[in-house]
Amino acid sequence: MVLTKKHTAGSSLDKATYLKIKAERQQAFLESKNAKEDFCFKCHRLQKYCLCPLIKPFETKMKFVILMHPMEAKKEKQGTGRICLATLKNSHMIMGVDFTENEEVNALINDPNNSCFTMYPGERSLNVSEHDVAPLNKLLDENKTIILFLIDGTWPCAKKMMRESKNIQSLPRISFTATHTSIFEIKEQPADYCLSTLESIHFFIQECNRRGVENTAKAEDNLIDVFKAMIKFQMDCALDPNRSSYKRGSKLGYSKKEDRVKAKKWLTKSRSVILPDRK
Repeated sequence: MVLTKKHTAGSSLDKATYLKIKAERQQAFLESKNAKEDFCFKCHRLQKYCLCPLIKPFETKMKFVILMHPMEAKKEKQGTGRICLATLKNSHMIMGVDFTENEEVNALINDPNNSCFTMYPGERSLNVSEHDVAPLNKLLDENKTIILFLIDGTWPCAKKMMRESKNIQSLPRISFTATHTSIFEIKEQPADYCLSTLESIHFFIQECNRRGVENTAKAEDNLIDVFKAMIKFQMDCALDPNRSSYKRGSKLGYSKKEDRVKAKKWLTKSRSVILPDRK
């Protein structure tokens, strides 16, 4: 920083004092410019905003393969999909939109040691909350690796990904019956049955535990603990006037669910957020 005539006009400082103050200010400027805050390379956040210390990874019998939309992968530094990847030891992420010709996806599908499903609602899906889960236990007893593909993106993007990915669309579907609505209050869901990727995985594992397919001893609850911390962080950002995400005039940092107006496209009965089963 350089002192100008404006700063020294009318000043009674002698030359030595002036030069000392100038040097101190220049040094302070250089220190602030070169200061680097600790950075977490796992979640791509500053350490002071990092949620990684809260994550407690655990094993599952089934393998979760998260098909992440590029927009979700690049813009969400620590979205629900990434939290799941960090928490589930037996998980993997593949980025893309149309996976029909994706070599990695097709290798998993074509491997005779695997039995692949798409976690997606459908009239003919195997519902782990209500249907007979004996086929899943039989596959595990036969040492088959159950691969569960999940689509991670906004609901419109997820529907497009499902429609374009013929290989994923043709797999048998697996689902559950949710008994609660999403706790992701700062984000609007197109329907009450719509859950985030993290909430879907959490509830699915809970149901698999209840039906005897998995045995994680409630380790999956850590997903929700980290999720709540993420929501709190986002709310704090929305209430901080020094951040670009500041929501002026909002006492909560987000609008109340009852005050929101759903997009007209999801209110049309002829349009569903879910892609129907292939006939």
